[in-house]
Amino acid sequence: MAALALRPLSPQLLVLAKTECNEQETERENFIVNLQTWINKSPHLKAPTDELLLLAFLRRCRYSQEETKRRFDNYYSLRGVFPEVLGSRQVDEALLAQHQRGLHIIPARPVSPNGPRVIISQFKQIDSKKSNPREAFKLLFILLELLALECDNAGIAGLIYVVDARDVSMEQMMQYDPFLLKKTFSLVDQCMPLRFVEIHMINMRREGVAVFNFVTKFLPSQLPWKFMVHKKSEDLYEHLPREAMTIEYGGTNGYQAEALDYWRQQLEAHRDYFAKDAQYGTNEKLRVGLANAWSSGELSGMTGSFRKLELD
Repeated sequence: MAALALRPLSPQLLVLAKTECNEQETERENFIVNLQTWINKSPHLKAPTDELLLLAFLRRCRYSQEETKRRFDNYYSLRGVFPEVLGSRQVDEALLAQHQRGLHIIPARPVSPNGPRVIISQFKQIDSKKSNPREAFKLLFILLELLALECDNAGIAGLIYVVDARDVSMEQMMQYDPFLLKKTFSLVDQCMPLRFVEIHMINMRREGVAVFNFVTKFLPSQLPWKFMVHKKSEDLYEHLPREAMTIEYGGTNGYQAEALDYWRQQLEAHRDYFAKDAQYGTNEKLRVGLANAWSSGELSGMTGSFRKLELD
């Protein structure tokens, strides 16, 4: 068997991968090959067998084969009920133009050598004439898949997500309807190969809290990550080091323009990868065994109400 193209880890990440992900370096390839065999033998599942993507799923599930299969299956099954975000993911000029507006920023370095990666969303940058929240989320999850492929810190230490609500109007906030957020939560919580460890909302106006409480009322009261809302971006540094954020936010992690250029290059380099994406998904008529939760209309863990948000 030819050796797989897996990146060597730094000593710090090697230790963290073992403690956080239950990873044994000598066993990685065997686990990946077993998953590739399972995918190829699953009649209902049409999905890539890219070793770096499978490695990210294994780390997310702490190398539990069954949990990895469930999450991977979910990731491709959800496409049937969430095509507005997970369908038509071509890297075309429209997507690149949206990216270049600075909607989502991935700073150059992780929080620390063995720390999580940060991604910043500035939803004021949506061009309302050419785009909408669903297109914004589509770009976000494309970038997150690139992180799963290209960044071991993201796969091992996780993600810190910073949402900047500065200059987002009430009308724009109301476009993030509960059903969109419900599906997005399912994608993050039960499907994607990376885990969020913290989510911070910054520059949230007080009147925006009432709107946010309304549109998130269908989400669970208990979230699987730390969630905080801050009046201003400076409050973020009570929880994150300045080294984590870009210079525009008072940090030291490079300029946003540099980050945008780097990830534009990554998008263009993966144009063929995402061109194949349209062929992937599930055919529930060919599934052997129990129906997937998405096809039977059961979104587990989606009952309950979101707790009332308070400004930090």
